[in-house]
Amino acid sequence: MEGLLIPIIAIICTIGLPIITGLVLGLRWMKTRNEERMGLINQGIIPPDTPKRKSDPNKMVSLRNGIVLISLGIGIIVGFLCSEYLAIGHGNEFWVTGASVVFFLGIGYLIYFLVTQKMPLTEQKAEQEQE
Repeated sequence: MEGLLIPIIAIICTIGLPIITGLVLGLRWMKTRNEERMGLINQGIIPPDTPKRKSDPNKMVSLRNGIVLISLGIGIIVGFLCSEYLAIGHGNEFWVTGASVVFFLGIGYLIYFLVTQKMPLTEQKAEQEQE
């Protein structure tokens, strides 16, 4: 039983502690916000409603992430195939796969640069202002 005590405490601390901390901080924030609003109402001031922000996804960031993830996947596949089926890969699997991943990530970033370079400047600025 003593050998199980340390893992149980570790699991409780890593899972339960962040949850409890988040709940305590969230409840404290809600309480102070309510007290501020009630104080304003007691003084005769009507507090403004906090508007809920709509999150518009930034298309430029989504485009970049998509291109980078696709190129990362292609790099991993090509690196695996090169290390498995070509003579250069025997004994150097890690380096061949790593070089392939870096190479295709570079190509992905270049593609992203070329795609955004052809976009009108006004569209790029509007997307950057939304960030």
